[in-house]
Amino acid sequence: MASKLHLEHDHEAPPYEDSTTQPPAFSDRKEPDRPALHAQLADIRTRRIQNVLTTHIEPLLYSHFLDGIDKRGFIIIPADILTQQPHLAAQDIVNLPNAGNFTLLRLHGDENSAAFWQQASVLEELASSIRARLTSSGYKVEATTAELLTKPQPPPQPSPALDQTQQQASPSWFKRQFGTPGPQHDPTATTKYRLGWRGEYEDLPRRRLAQDEVRVTVRVREVSFRVETEMGLLDSVTGKALWLELEVGT
Repeated sequence: MASKLHLEHDHEAPPYEDSTTQPPAFSDRKEPDRPALHAQLADIRTRRIQNVLTTHIEPLLYSHFLDGIDKRGFIIIPADILTQQPHLAAQDIVNLPNAGNFTLLRLHGDENSAAFWQQASVLEELASSIRARLTSSGYKVEATTAELLTKPQPPPQPSPALDQTQQQASPSWFKRQFGTPGPQHDPTATTKYRLGWRGEYEDLPRRRLAQDEVRVTVRVREVSFRVETEMGLLDSVTGKALWLELEVGT
């Protein structure tokens, strides 16, 4: 009899207040909003760039400007490049004139891999961050190509009217017969064609900087270093690094 009462007590209906209370709706709980993926990438990129600028580049940059050096370069080697050569220096770079004006920086940590630092977006933000810091310090920074393209250009000047006889003059019989030589024709042999590796690697001429104007250049390029092997022989190793140059007009 006791067991029967115990079973009936276990299955009796709950009070009215308990039956009307709604259980927590776990399915309706909203997760906190996460930033978009591109925003996360941009935040990580900015933090890493600002850390390198503040820790490595900025202290050396202003000190050399104060020393009167008008051209300064930084060669930044990512953490996973040339790991077997931990004691490289700017003086070991092959065919580097004015090696004393360059500083070699080696980055450390998984976050400073070549896959990160060699991205086009990282190079652009690194250059723009340096330009912004120089501008805020009172320097006049050279305009980038994109800024020059968006800058309004003056309207073209009308060309002078041709003389009546020049307008009516017909081409010579030779031109009518054989046509005008193409742009590749160079009878005087004075045109310097950019062929082969010279056209790919040769630096383009740059305009002269105005006084106190600063030019910032950031790119990825292969750098070769002279090293000594275990046998005492000279050898060379090559890896891709960030090449950062700053030049001040004098």
